[in-house]
Amino acid sequence: MKSLNKKVSKAVSALVVAIALVGCDSGGGSNGAGLALAALGGASYEATVIINGKLTQSGTFAKANCVGQFPANFNSSPAFAKPLYVKLTSSKITSGGTDFTVACASAGGNNDAADFNITTRISDSSASIKGEVFSVPDTTTCSGNPNPCDSASNYTELVGTFDLAVAVDAADPTSISQVTFSNETGVVDPDVAASSAGLVITGTFNGTTLASDVTVITAVKGVYSNPNATVGESKCDSIGNPEIVSGNITSSRSLGAYTLLRGTVTVSNGATITVPAGAVIYGERGSAMFFNGGNLVTNGTAANPVCFTSAQARGSRFPGDWGGLTFIGSGNNTRAASALTEGTNPLAYPLSSGSSSVTLNYTIVEFAGTEVAPGDELNSYSMYAINNGTFNFVQSHRGLDDSYEWWGGGRGANAPAVGTAASPNLTGTGGATERTIKGKFMLGTGGMDDDFDMDEGFSGALKYIIAVKYPKICGGTPSTDPGGMEMDGVDGTTKTPSGVAGREQSNPFVDQYTLLGVNETASYAERHREGMQGLFMHGVAYQFVQNIKCESAATSGTGYADSVSIIDGLVSDANADQVQTCVLTTSTGTRDTSLTSAPVASISTTQSNCGFLGFKPDLKTNISGKTSWGGAPDTGTTLYDFDGTTVVTPTGGNSWYSGWAVWRAR
Repeated sequence: MKSLNKKVSKAVSALVVAIALVGCDSGGGSNGAGLALAALGGASYEATVIINGKLTQSGTFAKANCVGQFPANFNSSPAFAKPLYVKLTSSKITSGGTDFTVACASAGGNNDAADFNITTRISDSSASIKGEVFSVPDTTTCSGNPNPCDSASNYTELVGTFDLAVAVDAADPTSISQVTFSNETGVVDPDVAASSAGLVITGTFNGTTLASDVTVITAVKGVYSNPNATVGESKCDSIGNPEIVSGNITSSRSLGAYTLLRGTVTVSNGATITVPAGAVIYGERGSAMFFNGGNLVTNGTAANPVCFTSAQARGSRFPGDWGGLTFIGSGNNTRAASALTEGTNPLAYPLSSGSSSVTLNYTIVEFAGTEVAPGDELNSYSMYAINNGTFNFVQSHRGLDDSYEWWGGGRGANAPAVGTAASPNLTGTGGATERTIKGKFMLGTGGMDDDFDMDEGFSGALKYIIAVKYPKICGGTPSTDPGGMEMDGVDGTTKTPSGVAGREQSNPFVDQYTLLGVNETASYAERHREGMQGLFMHGVAYQFVQNIKCESAATSGTGYADSVSIIDGLVSDANADQVQTCVLTTSTGTRDTSLTSAPVASISTTQSNCGFLGFKPDLKTNISGKTSWGGAPDTGTTLYDFDGTTVVTPTGGNSWYSGWAVWRAR
């Protein structure tokens, strides 16, 4: 999380979807714990239908920024106004059913008028729905940022209609045959020349005509289905008899098999919380766990992982349900004066005395990231000036904000010396093995903002890491610039790196990484800014609007230094780069932008089906000539620890994520 205007509507959007998909579940527990986990809602039928599709025009056009397709007031540059507003009406709709469309034809030529993503709740398994498409009249001026026309009250000109028949199939919730469009009529705008008129929703969504453009998810209240569940999914979805934990913890203790977090739980005074293998910790809405001079040790295994999850009913768990885990220490950080963490009760960092440590083994944190205020969200894992951290087989899943965010930490006794891509410093003074934060085999999946966020002097070592974005059809609203890795060299107050030991800019060692996007608006694979340094090796990226976004001092702003990270080429698709001051090496091959399909064995089905229907990804790298790159090198590639010589052989081999990681979107 960086800017205060980043996700103003995110919590609202997530809450709308969460309310829409309330499940019915059995609960257990005592002292009120059962209420937090039990069934919600009554016995009446209720189905939620989420449709992601396209409105298309007849013919093919090559008009940048919607010029000539929509009213003149949308022809500004940049064209940030949303061109259309879709509204569904029916006596069986109980809530939802509207969306602003977000795209139009590119200069390269296509027939897209707009994409839409609609969530609606209906009171019957079948419904006949009327669809209307509205635009903003030419007499209404759309200028400024945020755009004043992105309000339903401004969309008054009816430009198209259609009929929509819904037949919910609870046994096949992503079948596009559940919705059928007919009687499509309309033009884009009466004032537009006939050559570009004719808004048409082409064909029916029958799996042939628009199968690649349309996705559907339905959910029936009281029905939860996750076939072929992984061990982790079964663990996280289990309902036990939890002990309630709240308030301040100042002495060491071990948690039981089931725990319910109530409110902000603070661990301090050097206390250590130990979590046994297979334990499940449920977070109520408004809860979070802060280690303020405290420690966490989880002892999960591949067969019995530890899960921190939402206390909401299965099937109605969504990003932002609870706060996640926050650690505050006294390690290196660029700030000259203490600052405050995020959260309902923000705490000061770095600590003036004492510290916190985190040791995680086969651990999942899901549906975290409570939005405290607009632009102020907790993360799945938040680490402030932590100088003692070990992450082994760790996943953040469906967080509202960042999956992992570090504010400083990890530097160790000596200033890091990353070396070069041709000669990385693995075991020398200040090298990879000397870093005090080390993370191997880490996943950030389905999050709404950045997956690996390294700021304010973070200088740890990360290896075999994977980020996977989910499309909007899966629920929730992405941030305005979701990234695989977002990295800042220093804090916004200090700006110029300090010469004082322990206050140098970020300089991490990152090796073997895979970043998989969905071409979300303004997304990027990796962003280096505000004096960022570091060594980034053997990376692959796919479907981000920008791949490498590296900023000079001038771009980052007054007072910052150039970002001079060393990037060893990064194999990616041909989407844009903005490499101003980072160093792209040729030691492991020239910059390769030739990817035209996902660089892993399989991911698109998991993304499009939101992790349901039994589809599990195969994230092993399948790039010809680069199969040893990425977060999960292909079978036959030996995996090494940070020293480059010690062989590691995880459960599952190179598919180290299989079996224990979770994928379902809710």
